[in-house]
Amino acid sequence: MTKKFWRIAGAVVVVLLIVGGATAYHERHLIRRYLLVHQSYAQKDVLRTGQIKLNLRPALSTKNTTATNKLTASYQKTLKALPTGKSHAKVVVNPYKTSPLSGLILVKTAQPTQVKLTVHGDRPATTIHQTLKGYQTRHSVGVLGLYANRTNRVTLRFTTKAGTVTRQTYRLTTGKAPHGIGTNTLKTSKPKQMVLGNGHTKLTFAVSSQGYTYGLDARGKIRWYGSQKISHVFKELANHHLLILTKIDANQHKYNALRETDFYGRVYRQYNFSGLFPSRQDPQKLATNTVIHHDAIELPNHNLLLTVDDGSKKFVEDTMIEIDRQTGKIQKVIDLKRILPKSAYQQYTGTHRPDGKIDWFHQNSMTYDKKRNELVVSGRNQDMVFAINYKTTKLKWILAAPEKLPKRYQQYLLKPTTKHYRYNGGQHAVTLIHQNQHQGDSVELEFYDNNVPVTRGKTAQSKKWSAGEIVTINQLKRTVTKTWEFGQQLGQRNFTNIVGSSYAVGKGNTLIGFGYADWGKRSEFVEVNRKTNRVVFDVDRTHFAHGDWSYRAQRMSLYPGNQAFTLQTIK
Repeated sequence: MTKKFWRIAGAVVVVLLIVGGATAYHERHLIRRYLLVHQSYAQKDVLRTGQIKLNLRPALSTKNTTATNKLTASYQKTLKALPTGKSHAKVVVNPYKTSPLSGLILVKTAQPTQVKLTVHGDRPATTIHQTLKGYQTRHSVGVLGLYANRTNRVTLRFTTKAGTVTRQTYRLTTGKAPHGIGTNTLKTSKPKQMVLGNGHTKLTFAVSSQGYTYGLDARGKIRWYGSQKISHVFKELANHHLLILTKIDANQHKYNALRETDFYGRVYRQYNFSGLFPSRQDPQKLATNTVIHHDAIELPNHNLLLTVDDGSKKFVEDTMIEIDRQTGKIQKVIDLKRILPKSAYQQYTGTHRPDGKIDWFHQNSMTYDKKRNELVVSGRNQDMVFAINYKTTKLKWILAAPEKLPKRYQQYLLKPTTKHYRYNGGQHAVTLIHQNQHQGDSVELEFYDNNVPVTRGKTAQSKKWSAGEIVTINQLKRTVTKTWEFGQQLGQRNFTNIVGSSYAVGKGNTLIGFGYADWGKRSEFVEVNRKTNRVVFDVDRTHFAHGDWSYRAQRMSLYPGNQAFTLQTIK
């Protein structure tokens, strides 16, 4: 009787807890919806910092990390059970399910050996090499740089401590690349003059606006792609992992998962955003939006700084948040409406959106100046690049044409020293180069100038071409000098109304991504030597899905930091 009573009592308690928990969750959900609809403002049109944090609320997700660890555990078990001998190796293609041109070779050797990996290419310049550090008897060799839709040859060279060398070649068969990637047509390739890295591990990555991101070798062949769609963000972190913006679930329309991953597809950490914001037409109704829209960078403290929509019913793409790398909690909010003139956002008419919200700034990139603790920001729709002190958010300088700037902001404007200086218009991809060199009061800034004046700086040359540019900024004198430009000679064919990038990649070369050429029908990736202006690599991309133009072109190594693959559980 007593046991039965306690069983019934226990069941009742469980039911009450479930019902109570569900009720509490429902009440919290209703309260949050109420607070989202009834926004709290610090001043007209400027949300309170607490409201922005409530609107965004990033949440750590362990779902994909758990799946990664399960696969790792299975490979650890397989390796342990393998017989000794190179011919008994276990070969796996796409070991973590989202990187179809990657592989894993598990093999045991009788003696400790060092392994050198060779992924055979069509030519010497497209053959990828990597030497793994240390001597092991159990080897888990990560393979990157396979071709799509072929049986790839991969050779492992085993060297003992005594210097004895043996080799074994394995075959890894891959499927076709997604149709949405489109057609990549090689126009120019001079591998000896390109920046390909040690072992030819560096590829040209076409970072998608909303689709498939992929990497091309020196012959314009696809050697890596992710099967999960990516939007805008594809960055290497200090620990040599990748930071990408993707979808929480593949069937969702919005990109609201910020993921720390790698070229194999292992997931180390993921931050999910709900993106539930009030609409402009009816603020009482909530709709899901993409929260992170164009860029994300790692700060010196290893936290992440993100360009975001802050949840306003009126404005978009004018806010940044710093999130704690470990917890995902928002540590800092930078609302650009608190920094730039009120007239810039209250009187903006330059562009219009279907949802009626005002995209007055359209922040598309940022870069951090470690030497000065300053953040450099690019806003397309203000045709403006500016720097702020990161701690105080106070303005340091502004690179823009002077028109439509109130008098009190004129003091921050950089004065051109170059004759007939043409101001940037609708620019993208600002980055500081030569940061490790002592530069005194000067910084070198590289960016992609779309040459599209949205708010200021219109000239007779506007919209005639787009270009990669480098300028030198003297912060003390507040001057700007243009030191290099490439794109004018390509003319109207390579004019891009939106998107684009220009990055120094080494050897005095710059890689330029003309992402929206021919009004979005073509993307072109051009590597050019800045001293001679000679093109050493050139690929046209066509026949891709509408809207998936290449947002940026980046030169990145498949083995950043020369890191070898390890079968370690992620904590």
